[in-house]
Amino acid sequence: MLPFYLFVGILLAIILFLFVIGLSLPGRLPFVIEGKHAVITGGSKGIGRCIAEQLLEEGCKIVSIIARDLEALEKAKKEILEIGFEEESVKIYSCDLNSGQKIIKDLIEKIIADSGPIDLLINNAGTCIQNAFDELPEDAFEKQMKTNFFSAVYMTRAVLPQMKERRCGHISFVSSAAGQCAIWGYSAYSPSKFAVRAFADVLYMELLPYEIGVSVLFPPNTATEGFDEELKTMPEQVRQISNSAGVFPPKQVAAALIRSIRMGDFWTCVGLEGKMLGFLSAAASPETNFVNAVMQIFFAGIIRGIMLIYTAQFNAIIKNCYKKAK
Repeated sequence: MLPFYLFVGILLAIILFLFVIGLSLPGRLPFVIEGKHAVITGGSKGIGRCIAEQLLEEGCKIVSIIARDLEALEKAKKEILEIGFEEESVKIYSCDLNSGQKIIKDLIEKIIADSGPIDLLINNAGTCIQNAFDELPEDAFEKQMKTNFFSAVYMTRAVLPQMKERRCGHISFVSSAAGQCAIWGYSAYSPSKFAVRAFADVLYMELLPYEIGVSVLFPPNTATEGFDEELKTMPEQVRQISNSAGVFPPKQVAAALIRSIRMGDFWTCVGLEGKMLGFLSAAASPETNFVNAVMQIFFAGIIRGIMLIYTAQFNAIIKNCYKKAK
């Protein structure tokens, strides 16, 4: 039996350690949504569309939605206004975010001229092409990096100067669970989403002196129009692996991100598997939530063991699919 004095000593050491950890965490930068102007890329459908609606429900003054498809934008605006919001609360802009920095900079200048300074930027635009590495189209790699990563870079470069000037604002990125855990079929998609995550890590540190918040969402499979399209051509390997975590409604995913933005949390994961991935893949990423930090410290090893069991199941799926195809 452990001597009482030794037990007390260990307990005090743990408490002291956690106290030091708490002091080491950067202070949160909570964001007040009410009365603000938000810009959302890829906001005509899916998660982005739900984010736009929920921001307005929580008091956001203006939501400017950017997407490529004008018809989809008009449909989204009509549906949002039918809920009961004012006409001027929703602005729509059709733009191909792969057009380069100058086009995006001009677009942001127009948005600011129309609705005033941008308080919240949500980089949600993305695309997913999946298949075995050597069966993917050659342009799939560049296309996904452009849409998933570079569009966020260009948008952020265009919006950031006016946030720095006012020393306030929040920039959020939508990565993916595939930006934490790369699986079969995602040799083009996962690198682009890992890049988004790394970009958010860097920006968080760079923007701390300006009191500009940064956050990143790692959504799981979500029941969106885009996911429905993916299902039509989804390889059997990806389908079986994806089934292990289930599919989440976009409203739940959007609500989780908005809650994190409000509270000033850096990362947002959804579902049990998502949170385990978040704790495990935190590494040297920023952390603003003390409870999350404690979970990472004490449970990362156990979660690593659980994830090894998951990956063993994934590997078995790949081998079985290979045998069936022969």
